[in-house]
Parts: sequence; structure tokens; C-alpha cells
Amino acid sequence: MKKLITLLAVLMLALPLLGDDTKKQEEGNDNHAFKNKVFDVHSRDPHDLADAVHLLGSGFKGSGIMVNAQLHTITVRDFPENIATIEEALKRLDKSESSPDVTLNLAVLIGSKTPLPNAAPVPDELLSVVKQLQSTLRYANYGLLTATMHRTKAGFGVENSGVAEPALIGMAAKEGKPIFYNYRLREIVIGEKNIAINEFSFNMRVPIDSGNGVTQYENVGFHTPVTIRQNEKVVIGTTTMGDKALIVVVTATVGQ
Repeated sequence: MKKLITLLAVLMLALPLLGDDTKKQEEGNDNHAFKNKVFDVHSRDPHDLADAVHLLGSGFKGSGIMVNAQLHTITVRDFPENIATIEEALKRLDKSESSPDVTLNLAVLIGSKTPLPNAAPVPDELLSVVKQLQSTLRYANYGLLTATMHRTKAGFGVENSGVAEPALIGMAAKEGKPIFYNYRLREIVIGEKNIAINEFSFNMRVPIDSGNGVTQYENVGFHTPVTIRQNEKVVIGTTTMGDKALIVVVTATVGQ
């Protein structure tokens, strides 16, 4: 009986060792079966995609998903069947979200107390805006400096620049000294009824005679957020230069 008890004690001491060996062997087999695969991300945030598919992994020790935001890649280490499942999920999820186009019509009008013979006439579609401006501002005469159309999407924006002769706004033309202008619309958000432009900036560099034949450039413009109803003509801002003014008018339309 004493020998039997001793034998059982020896076996019990040996069992944990056998269990550790078996566990190590299983983990070794699992790691040996793992494969690695790198997936390129084309349209979505790689972190968002990794969060969406991480539960499709096996969860075994040594498996995992790694994101490289700079390279727009997702690296998966797992069993081949789990990698195949993750690959199918990424194909379905890595697609650009459909977003309607936003058409922005931007016009820069010149307001003046005196006639503007060198400026282009105001387009017919803006005559109603001019009537409102004549009733609210001190300028009786209006002309067109520039008009452009841009197409973009929500979350993006537009940027443009140009050159205008000083004579267009009634200033004396200076050789080699044109007027420079640029504008920028950023972070466009499409609402149910409105289009929000979180950052709208308009800037001009105007040549000014500072005396003694020296011409210096003066910066004028404005920076503001704006909200526009579809197809509504909105006066975004006004910049004054002596007895003249520049008025920026924007119309926004959402379409597929």
C-alpha cells in the first residue's frame, strides 16, 4: 500500500510537467501555422478598417493586426483561414463613400460711386443681387471682376487665384504692377437644406502709390465661415479700396 501511494505521488508530480510540454508544443504548432499578409488600403482610414475586422482574427497568442497609417497598409498575422476571411471583409469595406458633387459659382463684383467703363457688365443672373446692394451700400455702379465655377465634394474644398489689371477697378494702371487675388473654400459640409463652408477666405494684393514713385502692395480681404441655402445667391463679404469695393457672391448647388 505504501508503494502504491508513492507511485501515485510521483505520477501527480509529473502531470504538470507533461501539461507544460503539451501546451508549449501546441503553441509551437500554432505559431508555425501562422501566415503574414499585407493589405493595401485605398479608400478608407486603415485604423477604421482594422477596428472593423479585428474580431475576425483567431485571437490565438502570436496572431495580430498592425496598421501603418503612413503607408496605408494593414498587416495581418494569423491562420490562413482567418486571413482569407479578413481579406474578403477588407474588399467589401475598403470602398469610397458616395458623396454628391457640390457646384460653387463664385463672382467678384466691383462697386463704385462713378461709372466703371473698363469692367465687364454684371451677368443677368446677378442683377437681383446688384439691386439689393444698391439699396444697402453707397455704391451706384457695379461691374464684374471675375466669375468662376468649381465642383467639389463634401469634406473637400476649392482654391483659386488670378491677376487683374488695376484699370478694372478704376485705378491708374502701373506697368508691371497688376492686382493679385486668391480665394479658398475649405471643409465643405452638406446639410439637409444648407451647405456649410467652415473656412472662406478672399485676399487681394493691390498696388498703392506711396509717393516718390514708389509702389507698395497692400493686402485686403476677409476670412469667415458661411452657410448657404441651395441655389441661394449669398454675399459673402465686402472689401473696400478707397472709393471702390469688391463684393464676393457665391451660389451653391448639390447634385449627384
